[in-house]
Amino acid sequence: MRVHRTLVVRRKIEEIPPEKLVKFLEVQQKFREWATRWYKSGFKEPMPAESSLKYFAKELKFALRLLPTNGLKNGVWKVPLPFDAQLRVNNEKDQSRGVLVDLSRGDIRIRQWGGGTIEIRLRKSEIKWIRQRLEEGGQLKLAYAWVGSRRSNLVTFNLALVFAKETEPYQPRRLLVVDLNVLHNGVVIATVEENRILQRGVLRPDLRKINNIQREISRYDRLCAKKGEHCKMATELKSRVWRLLRHFEDEMAKKLVRLAVQYKATIVVDVPLDETMRKLKEGRYSPGKKIYLNIGRLRRRIRELAEWYGAPYLEERLYSTVCPRCGGKMRELSNRKVKCLCGFEAQRDLVPILWAQRRFSELVQPSSFSPNLLPAPVL
Repeated sequence: MRVHRTLVVRRKIEEIPPEKLVKFLEVQQKFREWATRWYKSGFKEPMPAESSLKYFAKELKFALRLLPTNGLKNGVWKVPLPFDAQLRVNNEKDQSRGVLVDLSRGDIRIRQWGGGTIEIRLRKSEIKWIRQRLEEGGQLKLAYAWVGSRRSNLVTFNLALVFAKETEPYQPRRLLVVDLNVLHNGVVIATVEENRILQRGVLRPDLRKINNIQREISRYDRLCAKKGEHCKMATELKSRVWRLLRHFEDEMAKKLVRLAVQYKATIVVDVPLDETMRKLKEGRYSPGKKIYLNIGRLRRRIRELAEWYGAPYLEERLYSTVCPRCGGKMRELSNRKVKCLCGFEAQRDLVPILWAQRRFSELVQPSSFSPNLLPAPVL
C-alpha cells in the first residue's frame, strides 16, 4: 500500500523577489483559469498552448492521482501549480526537474514555471524532517506551489513536498483507544488487551498559557475598537494561540502513533458525531472555549501518521452513556460521572474504554485503509 506525507514550506512573500512574485501570480492565475475550464468540461478542455502552462497541465494529470478534485470555490478551481521534483542528497546529477531540493546546498530551486528560478533556503527543522522521511524509506514524488493566505490575512509563498513509500499494516495484538472530545476536557487514551487495561491517561494542551493569552486578546480587542494600532497585536496573539494548538495536535499525534507501534496496537478513535459538534459550535458554548472544538485536524494527523507507520486505524463510535455491563441507558452525575440502574458507576471518560475492551475481538482486526489521497492544500 502506498502512503504519503507532505512537508509544506511557507515563506513570507517579502522573501520572494518582487518581479518573480508578480510573474508567479500571473502564471498561477492563468493556470487556474485553464484548470477551471478543464474541470468544468469534464477534463476535455484542450491543453494550453503556452509552454509553462502546458508543463503544469501534464504534471496535473499525474498529480490528480494524489490530489483530490474537491470542487470549485466561488466558481474557480484553486489548484496549486504541480511540479515534478528531484531530491539531491550527495551532489547527484541535476535531472532538470521543476523543483530541485538540494540538501547538499541546503536550498530549494523552483524552475520551469516561466519566470526564472525561485530559490528558498531550507531551515534546519525542514532538513531534519526530510532526512527522517528518507530514513523511513520515503521518496520525493512531486511538489506543488501556490501563493495564498490561511487563517489570517498573512499571504505566503507555499511549496508542498510530497513523499511516498510502500507500507503494510502490522498484525495488531492490542487496542489503543483514543476518545476525541473537546480539547479542554482532554483527549483520553488507553492501551487495552482483551482482559485488562494496560495504561490510561489524559492529554491536554497548555490551558493556562492559552487562557492567559486569551485574556490579553480580549483586552486588545477592546482597545482595537477605540484605536486601530491595537488590532495588529490582537491578531498576532490569536495566531499564537492557533500555533500552540497546532503544536499540541502534532505532538500528540506523534505520541499516539509511537505508542501504537510500540504495543502493536490498532488505533481506535472515538470521534463525536458531526451533529453534536455542530450544536456546540452554534450554541451558547463559551466563545473562549470554542477554539477547543476544532478536532478535525488532530483526527487527520493521527490517521496520516498511522498510515505512514503501518498502524491499523479505524474510527468507531464507542458509547459513553450506555452501560458496558447491561447495555442500559445511564444517567449523568456531577463531576463527569455516570450511573446505571444495574449499579454500575464510573467516570464518563472510562466508559468508551470499557466498551472497546468488551468489543476487543471485533476491533483488533487490522483495518484496510481507504485509498490514500493527499489532502488538498488550504488556499
